[in-house]
Amino acid sequence: MDIILQQGGEWRADCALVLLPQGGAVRDAAPALWAYSPWIALSPALRDCSGRKEELSLLYGHPDLFLPRVLVAGLGRPEDLTARTVRFALAGAAAACRARGFSSLALPVETLPWAALGIPLEEGIRESVCAVLRGLYRLEAYRSAPEEDRAPDMASLALCFPGPVPDAARAAAEEGLAEARGVFLAQDLVNGPANLVTPSVLAGEARRLAERHGFSCEILGPEEIRVQGMGAFWAVARGAKEEPRFIVLEHCPPGREAEQPLVFVGKGITFDSGGISLKPAAGMERMKTDMAGAAAVLGLFAILGLLPYAGRLPRVAGLIPATENMPDGGATRPGDIVTALSGKTVEILNTDAEGRLILCDALAYAQKRWKPRLLADIATLTGACLIALGREVGGLFTDHPGLRDLFLKSAAAVGDLLWPLPLVKEYEDSLKSATADMTNTGPREGGAITAALFLRRHLDPGTPWVHLDVAGPARADKASPLHPVAGASGLGARLFYAVVRSFATGDY
Repeated sequence: MDIILQQGGEWRADCALVLLPQGGAVRDAAPALWAYSPWIALSPALRDCSGRKEELSLLYGHPDLFLPRVLVAGLGRPEDLTARTVRFALAGAAAACRARGFSSLALPVETLPWAALGIPLEEGIRESVCAVLRGLYRLEAYRSAPEEDRAPDMASLALCFPGPVPDAARAAAEEGLAEARGVFLAQDLVNGPANLVTPSVLAGEARRLAERHGFSCEILGPEEIRVQGMGAFWAVARGAKEEPRFIVLEHCPPGREAEQPLVFVGKGITFDSGGISLKPAAGMERMKTDMAGAAAVLGLFAILGLLPYAGRLPRVAGLIPATENMPDGGATRPGDIVTALSGKTVEILNTDAEGRLILCDALAYAQKRWKPRLLADIATLTGACLIALGREVGGLFTDHPGLRDLFLKSAAAVGDLLWPLPLVKEYEDSLKSATADMTNTGPREGGAITAALFLRRHLDPGTPWVHLDVAGPARADKASPLHPVAGASGLGARLFYAVVRSFATGDY
């Protein structure tokens, strides 16, 4: 979809969109649109525009007009307005326009209520473009033919200004477009079937991003993984016929070679059977989504690559340990002891607690290669976190209050929900082993905490580390305006970019 910026007197599209608070008037919500399209006052459907939440009212003018239709989307009561409400209204309205066969949509900037939420214009433009595009996401790659009632793709979104277009508006629109495309890549990868989205496919996607955008990319295969000393990662990978890959992506703008990077690590279990500790059959098909963390890191790099000003951003590295977790005659057994890259030994009590094993080696690799300014990992790690926080909220673990606040602020800015959870010192004893430095799992109670404590044991003291357990919100089990296809939510890509942006602007 093309993003067009139009100034006063040049507004043209199949349909214009107005966001209307409950009890408000269309004329007040979009005064310039009202002036450019006086036919709106004569439309019989105008009386049906109440502004109730999720209400959509379509007004028709003469088909030869530059703006022959107006779709009025209700926001609900003004006192209940949130950024989430605005995003949902924009996404839902965009989907409704596509379903009606409109090829272009005009969005008068004056109708956007971001100022009422204390959000600056440029940030509001970015969020609006991203929300509109996310409402148009499709998943069609695995169908033999398009559905019979498939509506054609929309060609353009026009951002309409009453006067001259501000200089910052174009950059904000491009940023919103880049973020949406990063989310789409993450969703496509997570929604893909495990037989087609393998560790090698993730590595291939990383190479394509590197070639397209000038990143550096290294891919380690099975032999290099063993030579590196990644015994915990190899313990998971050894039972799978699909070969593992350890992916290193790096964005290093000229002049920043001496700078220590922000490092983002994504869990890349492309299918999780549980290994020898086999999962129940019911719901196992969802385990293709256990690489949502890896997809978030690749989505971040897609965003970085699409930004015209990426050279002004900090040095960023992405690490993805990618493998399947499968049962096999060569698979790791419960009770086996392995040596992680950190040099510490782990007694594996449960092979279905595999995510922390591949992550601990990735975290150790990051510390051996760099001295990261930030080391953040994201993983669909524990069912315990899903039970604790539900399906829409991710758990945030860190010893650093400043990083906790940064990630909470960044999540709020992009509409992700995180909640800080404690690293309880008293739970350390639950990882004690009679034969090794630690076990890979503790009791069911507090399982998300003990998983985070396990990861922390592989860190150097003082490492600026953040752990995100997103077992719940990585999937959207029900379709919604922002997630029109049930499945992957794309969580993490925009959040990580917001963090990078905060480092770039000095907000952290």
